[in-house]
Amino acid sequence: ETLSNRYPYSCYKQVFVDETDEEHKSYATMSILSVNLLHSAVIVDQVYNTRTVMAQAIAEQFFGCFISMQNWSDMWLNKGISQYLCGLYCKKCFGNNEYRYWVQSMLQDVVKYEEQFGGIVLDPSQPPAPLPVGSNSVQPYNLKHNEEKFYFSIRNLHTLSPMYILALHKKACLVMRMLEHRIGQELLLQVFNKQLSLAANAAQQKIGSGLWGHMLISTNVFTKAI
Repeated sequence: ETLSNRYPYSCYKQVFVDETDEEHKSYATMSILSVNLLHSAVIVDQVYNTRTVMAQAIAEQFFGCFISMQNWSDMWLNKGISQYLCGLYCKKCFGNNEYRYWVQSMLQDVVKYEEQFGGIVLDPSQPPAPLPVGSNSVQPYNLKHNEEKFYFSIRNLHTLSPMYILALHKKACLVMRMLEHRIGQELLLQVFNKQLSLAANAAQQKIGSGLWGHMLISTNVFTKAI
């Protein structure tokens, strides 16, 4: 209901597996979930977590499986968009208070991580944006200096800490909320729907048509669309 585009695949399956290392993992037309998400109808508390995880898995079918990242440094986009859409579902399903608590929890986790370990760079492949006019007194951001705060390089996916990746995903969702406040929810959803429409059209074309690039999303493409 949130997106105007239909589900991009012909079917969708959920497979519940015992002793999974993650609560969910999304693949095209299928999501693998932990059996710990299953619960009795009389257990109300588990409903919040189970529905949130399932909504996240479905959102990743659109942004994550159908529309993939162009480079690993664009990973934050698919995660941020899918978590943002998941948040809209939680807001509609559980109410505004639960949604605000969910956002506040993410914000506290990101702030705590950045205060303890250092700043999170969503797309380390690009130089930082220039400072606005009148901010000459502020020291320019130095990506190399920020990297020195970590024991690992933030330029390579294989050297990223799991804690860093988790905090990056949360910050990506918060950035989507910032965009929502800046341009409005309706315009932001229009951007998502446009990307899905282009990807759906490209998926129906032959590989030599040159349109399959629309099934990939990057920071540059998303910035231009905004």
